Amino acid sequence: MATNSTNRPSISTRLDFTEWTNEQWKDFGEGCLYVLLSFAFFRILQYIVRWYLFGKCYFRTFSYFAFRRRAGSERNPAADSTTLSAIPPNKKWRICNEIVSLLHAAVSGLWAGYSILVYKDIISDMIYYRHPVIVNLIFVSTGYLLHDLLDLLINERSVRIIELLFHHVVVLTAFATSQVTGMFLGIVIFGLLMELNSVFLHSRSLLNLYGYDKKSTAFKMIALLNMVTLLVFRLGVSLYLMYWLLTDCFSRAWYFILPCFFVIVSLFCTNTVLAYRVMAADGWFGKKRARQPSRSNAATENTAVVEEDEEDESSDECDDDLPNGVSVTRPDDQQLVANGHSTISNGHATTAHA
Repeated sequence: MATNSTNRPSISTRLDFTEWTNEQWKDFGEGCLYVLLSFAFFRILQYIVRWYLFGKCYFRTFSYFAFRRRAGSERNPAADSTTLSAIPPNKKWRICNEIVSLLHAAVSGLWAGYSILVYKDIISDMIYYRHPVIVNLIFVSTGYLLHDLLDLLINERSVRIIELLFHHVVVLTAFATSQVTGMFLGIVIFGLLMELNSVFLHSRSLLNLYGYDKKSTAFKMIALLNMVTLLVFRLGVSLYLMYWLLTDCFSRAWYFILPCFFVIVSLFCTNTVLAYRVMAADGWFGKKRARQPSRSNAATENTAVVEEDEEDESSDECDDDLPNGVSVTRPDDQQLVANGHSTISNGHATTAHA
């Protein structure tokens, strides 16, 4: 049954667990169960994707920070953090993680869009309106976020984790605040509309990981759809939430303003930075700012392979079990030779030292 500002329980009643009725404890238990089921589903799905693509459920991880400590005596531009944008520390794990994230984005984005179109009262009452269909979406997305957070902490070993952890903390804070207080569901569901853009954002990342040419028709179409949905469902929604924050939320009590301000402003800032980075990488600000792999990237990636092999000589080669279609040829005629521990760039051979 839907609830709104006329039949809502007070905040003090919701926060005083000793005064909860049997119905409230039942709702709490069902919510925890749905979150656990969602978490288990996405964990199992992750292992299924790994096994289907690569024939294994676990991958070795490459720690960029440990590599820099070991290679500190031979510091060079190839070891700079800027190479992380072109060379993922663990390509196989990234591919699987992006696929699972894409599936969640498709489900949650369409679910959020359906909820707003069908339950239109949530637009006019973004604080108090609640409906079981919308609340269940929060449970599913909470389980996914907990899965992805665990997956990042286990596998991600680059500076990229800082940005991702901040995003996950912001979203989980919004989910938890909505469930504990019984309010702000409208803000959360509008935020989940951004997942419609994530479908194309993850698709673009997968094309990059598979080595698709940026001039190909497939990449151009995905990049265009990514930019359109980014402008509509990320920047457009962020601006709408900022407008609501300034015109409606600031007239309310401080305990309403504080969580709304933190979540909305954080999402606005991260989406603005994301839009700039994507536009720059796709060459919207000119070729000079477009993302272009440097010649030294090949040496860095090859050195990473050598480091992994030294840690576990009995394991398979890092790129031997990539799925069919993954390109191992780098731009500018660069090729990686992992077994020979060398890099061939435009006919010139250089040696990568571990």
